Amino acid sequence: MISRRVAERLRRPFADFQAGVRKQATLPQGALSLGLAGTAPGVVLQTDAAVAVALPGPPRELQRLWPAAVRTAEVQRLLAHTTPPYRRVLRFYGVSESQVARVLAEAGGDGAGVEATVCARDFEIHVDLVADGADRALLDELERRLAGPLGGFLFSTDERPIEELVLSLCREQGLTLATAESCTGGLVAARLTGVPGSSDVFRGGFVAYANELKARELGVSPELLARHGAVSAETAAAMARGARERLGVEVALAVTGVAGPGGGTREKPVGLVHLHAEGPAGASSAEFSLPGDRETVRRRAAVGALHLATQLLRTDGGSAM
Repeated sequence: MISRRVAERLRRPFADFQAGVRKQATLPQGALSLGLAGTAPGVVLQTDAAVAVALPGPPRELQRLWPAAVRTAEVQRLLAHTTPPYRRVLRFYGVSESQVARVLAEAGGDGAGVEATVCARDFEIHVDLVADGADRALLDELERRLAGPLGGFLFSTDERPIEELVLSLCREQGLTLATAESCTGGLVAARLTGVPGSSDVFRGGFVAYANELKARELGVSPELLARHGAVSAETAAAMARGARERLGVEVALAVTGVAGPGGGTREKPVGLVHLHAEGPAGASSAEFSLPGDRETVRRRAAVGALHLATQLLRTDGGSAM
C-alpha cells in the first residue's frame, strides 16, 4: 500500500501529511503502481483507448522509475507494434548556437521527416536529430551536410560527453591523466571520476586554491607567482607541469582564473580563465573571458579544459573522432 510505504520512508504517521501528499497515494482504479522514487508513485494504466504512464516530475525520480515503466507488459505490448525512431546527437564546441542553427536550416533540418533541436550547454552546442524509423538515411544525409561547414567543431556523434572522450583518447594511447585546479575547485576531476571505469586512466588531482598550495603541492615557483600572478598562462603551465611530475602521469590539465563575483581587476577581470594541457609530445594553452555568474564561469572553464585536452590528445595521438 502506497500510504504505508510513504509513512515508513518518512517515519511519520500518514495522517500527519498535507492533503497534497496524501492525494499522491490515491491511484486510478485498475492502475499498476511502479513503486516510489520520492513521495509520488509511478503509475501505468491500460484503458480501452491507450496506455497511460504517469511518472513523478522531478528528473531524478522520473529517471529512476522510467525503466520499470518500460518493462511492464502493458508498455511492452504497445512497443511491439511500433517502429522506434532513429536518434542522433551531434555535439559541437567552439562555434555559436546561431551559427549551428543557420547551417542546420540551410541543410534542411527540422523538416521533411526529421525533427531537430539545438541546445547550448556550457560552451557546447548539442543538435538532437530524430527521424522516423523508416528514414535513417535522412539522418545520415543531414549529418553529412552539417559536417561539411561545421566539421572542425564537431567532437561527438555518439552522445558521449567530453569527459568520456578524453578518457577514451587517453586509454587508446596508453596515457594516464591528472588535474590541477584553482578556480574550478575540482569540477574537472569530478566530471572525469563521474565516468564508470575512469580509474584506469585518471590518477588524481590537486585543488590548489591558495598561492602557498600552488607552490607547496605543485612546485609553482613563488617568483613566478609574484611576477605573473596566480591567474596567468605561466602559472597554469607550471601547475600542469607540477601535476605531471608529482603524480607520475603523462597528461595533466590545469585551470586557474577569476570566477567572481569579486577579485577582478582591470588587467584581470572576472571571467578571465587560463587553461593548460600538457602531454608527452607537447602542450597547449588557452585563455578565455567567460561571461556569467560564478558557477557559470566555473562550469565553462571545466568544459574548456576538457576540450583543450581533447585537442592535445588528437594532435599528439593522431586519433580520429
